[in-house]
Amino acid sequence: MQSAIWYIDTFKSQQRDPSSYNLGGECYYLLTQNYAPLTQRLQTLSNHIQHANDFYLAAEKIINHPTKEYTQLAIAQNNGSLDVFGSALSDSINNSSLNQIEKDTLQQRITATTSAIKNYVDFLQKMMADTTYAFSDFRIGKTLFGQKFKYDLVTDITPEQLFAKADSAKNYYHQQMFAIANNLWQKYYDNMEKPTDSLVLIKDVLDKLSLNHASPQHVVDTATKLVHDLERFIIAKNLFNYDTTTSLKVRTMPAFMAGVSLANAEFIPPYQKTGTTYYNVTDLSKMPAADAESELREYNTYSLQFLSIHEGMPGHCMQSAYNNKSGSIIKSVFGNGAMIEGWAVYCEQLMMENGWGNNAPELWLTLYKWRLRECSNVLIDYGIQCLNYSEDDVYKLLKNQTFQEDAQIKEKFHRASVSQVQLCSYFNGVSDILALREAYKNKLGSSYNIKDFHEKFLSYGSAPVKYIREVMLK
Repeated sequence: MQSAIWYIDTFKSQQRDPSSYNLGGECYYLLTQNYAPLTQRLQTLSNHIQHANDFYLAAEKIINHPTKEYTQLAIAQNNGSLDVFGSALSDSINNSSLNQIEKDTLQQRITATTSAIKNYVDFLQKMMADTTYAFSDFRIGKTLFGQKFKYDLVTDITPEQLFAKADSAKNYYHQQMFAIANNLWQKYYDNMEKPTDSLVLIKDVLDKLSLNHASPQHVVDTATKLVHDLERFIIAKNLFNYDTTTSLKVRTMPAFMAGVSLANAEFIPPYQKTGTTYYNVTDLSKMPAADAESELREYNTYSLQFLSIHEGMPGHCMQSAYNNKSGSIIKSVFGNGAMIEGWAVYCEQLMMENGWGNNAPELWLTLYKWRLRECSNVLIDYGIQCLNYSEDDVYKLLKNQTFQEDAQIKEKFHRASVSQVQLCSYFNGVSDILALREAYKNKLGSSYNIKDFHEKFLSYGSAPVKYIREVMLK
């Protein structure tokens, strides 16, 4: 509650972020989640959008000196929302048992809603075209960042301490990666002389791995197969009480979600106990060829496995199923981002600890590259918002020290300009979870069991790790 008040009264996200006004996402949920028969869902939708024009007009009045980056995102995502009200919705209406009056009313409201969205986009585009308009800086500074850090992460560590911890971890992972890459050198470069710079050697080996990737048209199919393989793996290893009836689908990311990251997970809403969880992947086939190739080099055959672990199984999609089974609706509704992201990162390591991919050194090298990504997330998040890192500073860090491809670097800087603190949640969350696992193992001694740890930890919904720790160790 304190966080919600702070966001409204102090941070004023409703004024600075035009992308927070978008009916597409919630209407999409109302239509696609199987919480009720189709006709009832359409009736709910009709009621939900009857004041769409008033909603967007109110947004125009509330928005006050937003950031340019949020405004650009709002334009793209609201344009994407128009897809929700397209031909698929018309087909659903025709196939429903709505009476003619209900159908006519809904169609009129859909027309009014699409018109309201287009008017809102026009409003934002005029703002963008006005060279005299005073946009806010997307950098929020140390004071607001520190407050947001406290509310978003719910951890005892300070931003400065996390920054120092991430910088130290980066150096540790460099050492681990050099040892692996040094052993792989001959496999990929025969007897070619090794570079004297350890980071160059690591990058050279990673460059060879990046050439092995799916085509833009087959990323979703490849990820789908990986998810099924992962499901079988966690069952065989007895890591969870895995519910095989859980519905998980890999698909192309809806347009209204796009523009922030390559992939994400779409959860079943917390009040809804059944339904489908989605692992969404950006449609690379619609990208310029050079950009798609760069994305695929980043998410090559090895890296796509960790993306599928993180977003799909047993990362976000499985954790969300446990979240909805939690005994506390409060812990399910008010989810903690550091716990959620930390869990997905933890699962990447968990799979390798239990022999995923036959412990291939290429996979371990790629995992450590992902660990570097989490470290650099903290460094650029705090660096951009509090230390005034430039885009060039970010490029040099991500390119030379964490070995990321240009498309990923461009995406990450953009993401850091339309979010704050969230990029810190991965490293902070996994650090807290691993520390809890070690403490829990020491407490139980010979009776410790990894499956028991997972089941207990996940039973608390998406509560902050800080509070789960208190309960599990008391």
